[in-house]
Amino acid sequence: MLSGRIIEQYFQALQTRDGSLAASLFAEEGAIDDFRGRHHAGRGAIAAFIGQVPTLELEFPCAHVAQANRITVYGNILYPGQPPILVRWVFTAENGLIGHLCNSRIELIPESIRNRKS
Repeated sequence: MLSGRIIEQYFQALQTRDGSLAASLFAEEGAIDDFRGRHHAGRGAIAAFIGQVPTLELEFPCAHVAQANRITVYGNILYPGQPPILVRWVFTAENGLIGHLCNSRIELIPESIRNRKS
């Protein structure tokens, strides 16, 4: 299972574009599938991807959803001067690290978890 601390560190790395920090949170062969349809496999590719992310802020309107070997997070990506993008991040664990992260744009947060806080 992934710790909440690893998830928090990932989002910190994303907001600060710290590719080294982000890569360290992933298993050696970990991967990110981003919401633009690209696949970034291995720590080097993850570090490069996070390092080139544009300036952004994140906000999380509900608690993380933890299930066995997976944590799902719903949030908004806020790029300066643009409307928010609602995104779902699905983290899958591998030996206590992130094995796979898939994120996608979504239209709405399911009612069953909306406004639920950690």
